[in-house]
Amino acid sequence: MKVRQPQHSSHLVIGALLIIIFSGFTFLGAELWQLQVREQDGFETLFRKQSLRRIRLPAVRGKIYDAKDRVLADSIPNYCIAIYTHELRAPRSGVANVLEQVHEIWSRVGRPPNVSYAEIKTHMLEQPEKPLTVYSYLTDDEILRWRTEFEKWTAPKRGSFRRQKIAGLDLGRPIQGRAIVLETHSLARRRTSTAANTLELVYRISDRLNKPRAVRYQQIKDHIFARRPLPLIAWTHLNKADLARWADRCSTLPGTDIICLPARTYPGKTHAAHIIGYTLQADTDKSPSQAGRVHYDLRGLKGYKGLEHIYNPLLTGSYGYQLLQIDAAGFHNHILQTTQPKAGGDLKLTIDAEIQRMATEALANKQTGEYPGPVKGAAVVLDATNGDVLALVSSPSFDPNRYMESSIYRQQLLTDADARTFQRAVFGQYPPGSTFKPITALSALQENPHIYQKKYTCEIGYRNSSGRPMRCWIHSQGGSHGSIDLKEAIMKSCNIYFYEIAQEMGYASIYKTAQAFGIGQYAGLFPDLEAPQEHRKMRYGNLPETAANPTDLCNLSIGQGQLLTSPLQMAMVATAIANGGTLYRPRLVKQFRTQPDLTYQENPTWAIRRIDVDIESLEKVRQGMRDVVMHRNGTARAAQVEGISIAGKTGSAQYRKKVGDQVEDRVHAWMISYAPYDSPRYAIAMLVEEGVSGGQTIGPRLSQLYRMLFEYDGTLSGEQG
Repeated sequence: MKVRQPQHSSHLVIGALLIIIFSGFTFLGAELWQLQVREQDGFETLFRKQSLRRIRLPAVRGKIYDAKDRVLADSIPNYCIAIYTHELRAPRSGVANVLEQVHEIWSRVGRPPNVSYAEIKTHMLEQPEKPLTVYSYLTDDEILRWRTEFEKWTAPKRGSFRRQKIAGLDLGRPIQGRAIVLETHSLARRRTSTAANTLELVYRISDRLNKPRAVRYQQIKDHIFARRPLPLIAWTHLNKADLARWADRCSTLPGTDIICLPARTYPGKTHAAHIIGYTLQADTDKSPSQAGRVHYDLRGLKGYKGLEHIYNPLLTGSYGYQLLQIDAAGFHNHILQTTQPKAGGDLKLTIDAEIQRMATEALANKQTGEYPGPVKGAAVVLDATNGDVLALVSSPSFDPNRYMESSIYRQQLLTDADARTFQRAVFGQYPPGSTFKPITALSALQENPHIYQKKYTCEIGYRNSSGRPMRCWIHSQGGSHGSIDLKEAIMKSCNIYFYEIAQEMGYASIYKTAQAFGIGQYAGLFPDLEAPQEHRKMRYGNLPETAANPTDLCNLSIGQGQLLTSPLQMAMVATAIANGGTLYRPRLVKQFRTQPDLTYQENPTWAIRRIDVDIESLEKVRQGMRDVVMHRNGTARAAQVEGISIAGKTGSAQYRKKVGDQVEDRVHAWMISYAPYDSPRYAIAMLVEEGVSGGQTIGPRLSQLYRMLFEYDGTLSGEQG
């Protein structure tokens, strides 16, 4: 009989297994302790980073005032319809699914469908099991485009050989005859996306308010992809009637509400558009200083052009911030913290809105013989004592209010043949014509004071020192000025006289004097826009450094040839002549403050230089300019205003313009002026493109402007404006 031996090996195996199991549990416990205790803070930090989003909030933009505290640019409430997409995730809607698919097809066909929102609702309510015709009577081009786009839409994904199925569409029959048909029964059972629910809500609001949709399906998808925690702005600039209809018909709709965002308004509309500029919604690009600190930006307003652009940092103010907690899907959960933004600073200009209006009206007053269409030109009114800009008009103009609100209007302006957004007064480049003659006269008097009494003969058949024939404007009328001195030459604008004195003294003297008066130099109106050195002459006019031959010299002496100036620069010339020889940088911003509750800081006037010209020479030129307006033989008699002594100089700058296949001779009509003569307050430069002559085109306009100015300041009416 065998004796059974104890199975020690089995006990050893069981013991080993128990040890392994215990070790495993010990290791797992240690790992759990490591994850839950030691690394708890790290995971909490990571969770907070993943569930928190920092939003930048825009501030109320600062105001821009004129010299008498009239508002030129203001911030107003912009009532908007906002859609909160995080509230639109749950509902299942067959109508929304059909709408979404219709828009997907629309984006591929390229034209609106033949079915309306109301028809889709009726179809899904009454007969969802039947197919719905989305497009009918497609053209051959539309059929070809749809087939091509459908092939792309259903193309196999990477790594697959099977074409993708599209809900509601038959892969084998994407088009039936000349129609595109949706099988809506399959769409009725489909899970509804947030984008589809949002799209249907937009249609419902549009239907109830009787307002066209202002947000496209692609914009909805882009918003959900990139700006999910933020409200989607579906409509902006609601008026009182819209708000009333909203309260009555839409206030109970889920996921939507009225919010108020800052907007900009310009009470003067077209009158100061080129000065003020305009604002648009800022783009989403964040500056390097914001990178990593801001997840989303509730985009405020950014200045474009003019003062809105130059002083954008001051007007923008300080942004506020909001800390949001989001859920696992990336949608807004609730607000944790808010830091309110601080309003932007204000600007007070030297511009007088009433004078700006007067200059605009005077410039728009068409005279006999002008070309049809809007007046193209500029008017600049400066304070003759210190260079302050009282009015700065460019015509034609545009409405910055419409520019902000209408993309169609913006597109029209981009292709506008009249260049309405171009600031002609500052950046326009024109030959100054005879308005340059006072500078030539001063150059000659500085070289030879006795030239004042010297006479030259204006006659038909004149030739310059190189033997080239040259004419005076009066020769085309069959006349001549005869023997004439400097004062009379200024009054009658005799070209021959200035040809003669220019050839006698040479170009260096004219160049030096023109430079002293700021011709061809940076005017300084917009200091933050100063162009690099190599671009300044091109952008702010052109003063040739040399005259290659006597003909060039003669042309330059009367403001023709390669010489180019802007209306603002010629107004600066008029100011320097009026005040006795001080050239001022034109001041546009008088005061500014960085916050609305702080005190204004002064922006001082700036005298660029005292022009090196003796008073006697300057007075002789001034007398000639007075006779231009006040003498019965002056070229600007039409500029007279009873009771006011006015000085000025007309100009008719000739240029050639291609019209169709022909090249025609045209004239830019000019005039510079100041008044009253004995104690100048206003210095003016006015230009009209394609005018008749300075006297005929500008004279009556200037008379109208001076009359309004002196009635406004009380000189003529005895009433203070």
